[in-house]
Amino acid sequence: MIVKNEQPFLDGCLKSLQGLVDEIVIVDTGSTDASVDIARAHGARILRYAWHDDFAAARNVGLEAAGSEWILYIDADERLVETTRDDLRVGLDAPDVYAARLLFRVTSNSTLYREFRLFRNDKRLRFKGAMHETMLPDLSALQRAAGVHVIDTTAKLFHLGYDGDMLAKYRRNLPLLRASVERHPDRSYYWQDLANTLAGLDQLDEAIAVSSQGLGRREPTDRPGRIMRSMLIHTHARLRMQRGEDMRELIAAGLTFHPENWSLLFLRARASVNAGAFGAAIDDLRLLLAQDADAVVDDILAHDRRIFGAYAHDLMGVALLRLGNRAEAAAAFARAAAAAPGVQEYRVKAMALGGAAALA
Repeated sequence: MIVKNEQPFLDGCLKSLQGLVDEIVIVDTGSTDASVDIARAHGARILRYAWHDDFAAARNVGLEAAGSEWILYIDADERLVETTRDDLRVGLDAPDVYAARLLFRVTSNSTLYREFRLFRNDKRLRFKGAMHETMLPDLSALQRAAGVHVIDTTAKLFHLGYDGDMLAKYRRNLPLLRASVERHPDRSYYWQDLANTLAGLDQLDEAIAVSSQGLGRREPTDRPGRIMRSMLIHTHARLRMQRGEDMRELIAAGLTFHPENWSLLFLRARASVNAGAFGAAIDDLRLLLAQDADAVVDDILAHDRRIFGAYAHDLMGVALLRLGNRAEAAAAFARAAAAAPGVQEYRVKAMALGGAAALA
């Protein structure tokens, strides 16, 4: 792992690894807090490395030092949860298996998706990319050249760093993302993350311009590229909706890239409510409410779990109320309140419409 001033997170991360890994290699890029002491207390091997705005370079320093047969890469603000050593090792003994995907939760409110976090310690597998570094280009090359395989595991990795104030990360990431879109102009994920970062820094006009610029690049033909294109469309449409624009046509186009982009479907429901197309919104919301958030596991995308529950019920209540169905709207707001008991707004809406019985 790469570490710099991770004192609030590091101890919890390293405790989650106890008994599951044979060695811990930490590349410290200039910590001035207690991170190094915490790492030493857990028996980690610590490498000092001068940071120069390149996550892949720092990650590869750690790879060169690792002596184990398999590599698990993890960040200090992540935790292995509900995972045993067998969960990590099952299937890895097959000689043609070179990587495994873990179940990953990027925020406390997100659905799971599959992340490439476990791979053979092979010099042909190294990280690429100064920002959002990945070993997938090398893995893909190895799959083509040698026919190696990837398996899925039941091991779970939860991320904590996106809960709370993101301003420091936005400021850190902004110059790296600007450089990344210059170096990799056809990678939708960089454009999306740059747009979201700018929006997080209250630079809405530039965020919209950046996401538009990304959409102006050539359309991808591979499945991962098309999925990420749908998320770039989601970001662009969401930002323009903040200006009051009707983005239903673009959202529909986005769903052709990935029909099961549930985040985009929820955004279409919001756009439909804004445009007065309440029946269309209700149809989309019913489809979302029919999903089990625990069973929604995507290969690439994470979705806010609340779009399958409280958010969908609340928006359903708005649509029904606009249609004049006060009793059904009250019941929808009550269901939102039951799904998110800490959100007083939903209870107030239900009570205002005479939904006291539904809340009982």
